[in-house]
Amino acid sequence: MFQPDSIDELKSWWSTQVEQQLPIRWRHRWRSADTTERAVRDLSITRLNRVIDYPHRDMTVTVQTGMTVAELDQILKEHHQVLPIDVPEPDRMTIAEMISGNWFGSRCAGHGTLRDWLLGVTAIDGRGRIFHSGGRVVKNVAGYDVQKFLIGSRGELAIPLEASFKVIPIPEAYLNCVYQTDDFSLLQEAWQSIRNLPFDCNIFDMTSSGRLEISIAGLPQSNEALRDQIHTTLSSIAGMSEIQTTDNSEEIDSWKSLLESIIHPQDRHFVIRVGVRPSQTVEVLQLAADCGLKAIGHASRGAIVVSGALNVVTSVQSKLLTRHAELNADVECLEASKTLYDLIHTNFEHPNLTPLSEKIRNAFDPQRLLKSNAVMVEG
Repeated sequence: MFQPDSIDELKSWWSTQVEQQLPIRWRHRWRSADTTERAVRDLSITRLNRVIDYPHRDMTVTVQTGMTVAELDQILKEHHQVLPIDVPEPDRMTIAEMISGNWFGSRCAGHGTLRDWLLGVTAIDGRGRIFHSGGRVVKNVAGYDVQKFLIGSRGELAIPLEASFKVIPIPEAYLNCVYQTDDFSLLQEAWQSIRNLPFDCNIFDMTSSGRLEISIAGLPQSNEALRDQIHTTLSSIAGMSEIQTTDNSEEIDSWKSLLESIIHPQDRHFVIRVGVRPSQTVEVLQLAADCGLKAIGHASRGAIVVSGALNVVTSVQSKLLTRHAELNADVECLEASKTLYDLIHTNFEHPNLTPLSEKIRNAFDPQRLLKSNAVMVEG
């Protein structure tokens, strides 16, 4: 596996790959449940991990993307700042992988996703060309937002080598509220009630067990006032009970909860990420519960992560995917058997997008050298 120390060194190696038409695989698995890396890689950019520019008073930062998310968090904390994007295993995931996978978590309710924070990139495409897009400042309208193509591209268009983000001050305090119900119709009512509030929650998550998790961030006095509004709103729904309200130094982390639930290496799991309209979040959660699966939904975005054991019968998996297709959902494999991966690929390809997708890929990587590391597990 090649590990360059500089972009020039990477470009030289890349030229050889292009001349010989050799594939380039560079992404990690999304989690490290096992001691072995099941996705073969030809390239690692973890040595490209320097801070390029950090004018903290301007609340922007530019780094090389071999840096891990945890390393970036630590640098920002020195100036009491944060990039409010949640990822699984931040001490292992690189900035480049975060961009290519379009990773986000619970804080998307209050802060959005990477599209709202990525200002610019320097990247290398499948031809071996270094290109720049965007800039290092917040108010930048020059050129096309080519960097947005790379968000969620799974590394099949180009590899980000440097990235610029805007950041924010770390909130002074967090206040977490947790509610529970056994009735999904009440969970849907709660969804509508929270959406109608005149402010956005920092975290607005729901689970397939009927749990509603809300977090607000800011000054302690403001948090208390907002909590009172939330409590008044939800207490009017009979059957919705408050089980926890705490002042925390940290927010709710849905990725941590998910990883803890599938941590046993002797069990093979599948994990998929489903995208629907926000109003359909509860329906997907109920479907997962009916199928005996676990799911966590980011209710403001309509993004749900569903997990289950691979030994779940095929009919249950088919039922789940059939209903998702009826909802016109987007389904992405994070971890799956070959059978399930093929089933998802067959049912959720968008034929109408294929010509445009082909044009974009031809512009970035006409020889299709950049390969996506789909994670396959036996089962």
